[in-house]
Amino acid sequence: MRFRIVLLIVFIGINTVFAQENNVSVNVDFSYVPEQTNSVGFQNSSVEINFPVYIKKGFFINSIQYSSYKMNYPSNQEMVSSYIDVDCFKSIGYSISYANSISNNWSYLVDVKPTLSSNFDSNINKSDFLLNGGIVFTKKYKNSSLQLGAIKNSNFGFNKLIPVISFNGNLSEKVSYKLGIPITELTYKVNQTNSFNAYVKPKGFYANIGNEAYIDSDSLAEKVRYQSIISGINFSHAIDDNWKIGLNVGYQLSSTYELLDKNKNSVLEFKTKNSFDVGLSLKFNLLNNKN
Repeated sequence: MRFRIVLLIVFIGINTVFAQENNVSVNVDFSYVPEQTNSVGFQNSSVEINFPVYIKKGFFINSIQYSSYKMNYPSNQEMVSSYIDVDCFKSIGYSISYANSISNNWSYLVDVKPTLSSNFDSNINKSDFLLNGGIVFTKKYKNSSLQLGAIKNSNFGFNKLIPVISFNGNLSEKVSYKLGIPITELTYKVNQTNSFNAYVKPKGFYANIGNEAYIDSDSLAEKVRYQSIISGINFSHAIDDNWKIGLNVGYQLSSTYELLDKNKNSVLEFKTKNSFDVGLSLKFNLLNNKN
């Protein structure tokens, strides 16, 4: 039953995408953190389809996202055999964002993203549902901009609102930056086809455990949370007017992986070690737009 619902969501989304007259982009990402002795590994793959709809005032951005999260337990991890059903999680989301200008160079973007996130080991229910989203205001200056707001994004490993405070600008025609939270980055554009991006950002996931996962006779795990802060460098190359490929090498500055009870209290924290995070991304723009 749950797979029929998933297929229906994807089918409706794809038909909606190709009904639009505007640019459509498809992003595919894969990243991998290897497991170590007494340390859990993490594997993430995702697909996202974006399609804007321009109206008289402002524009809407529609997105459909699918992500798969795989936890790789080392053979000597304590009690690992008890958690073979909590090693693979998936999330399926649809988001709609609206952006518009206000006055005095201020603009805003509002985002609403209902998401199903679970190991889907039982029938879909309200516990699998998350409501992500947020609002961000932007003030533009001559060569820079200020962003203020708050977002809720389970792809960062948080199930609560976090602040957005960043200052963006250009140091030259080739160098731009973003300073703040949750993401800080520095971008160097080599030429029209190649660029480097150095960053510090959060990464993770938050999901429901559909089956019963008893830690002991008194503790029942119902949620899972993986959080990390990653610093790294991404190299991006535009293959042609439509295709762009990215290679990423990062390092986890910190990471935690834990099972939570119904009150979101930790009932079991697995051992994690800071490790390299490597990844590959591929982007396709339908209408020859390299952004």
